[in-house]
Amino acid sequence: MKLLHIFVTLILVLSSSFGADGKTLYKKCRGCHGVDGKHVPFERQEGVLAGREAVEMELIIKAISDGSYPGDKLNMIMKKLINKFSEEDIKNISIYIGSFKK
Repeated sequence: MKLLHIFVTLILVLSSSFGADGKTLYKKCRGCHGVDGKHVPFERQEGVLAGREAVEMELIIKAISDGSYPGDKLNMIMKKLINKFSEEDIKNISIYIGSFKK
């Protein structure tokens, strides 16, 4: 029984060190960008995510997160949503968004 307890604890610790999957993280983004990334948020074409590469999305998300992405109040909304993302979260959501077809 003690071995089982140690095993379960180890699994929980290891799973908490990994980021969430991209699909789960993207739920925060769907309201503006759409389920498939094809929605034009606030009539701004540059906000369409479908067809973008994962590497590009990772750079954009990191720039929004650290405040170096040129922008306005809309980027502040995104910054609040992604501010708590880990490096692994950013990579996972970027890969997920990169799977959206134009």
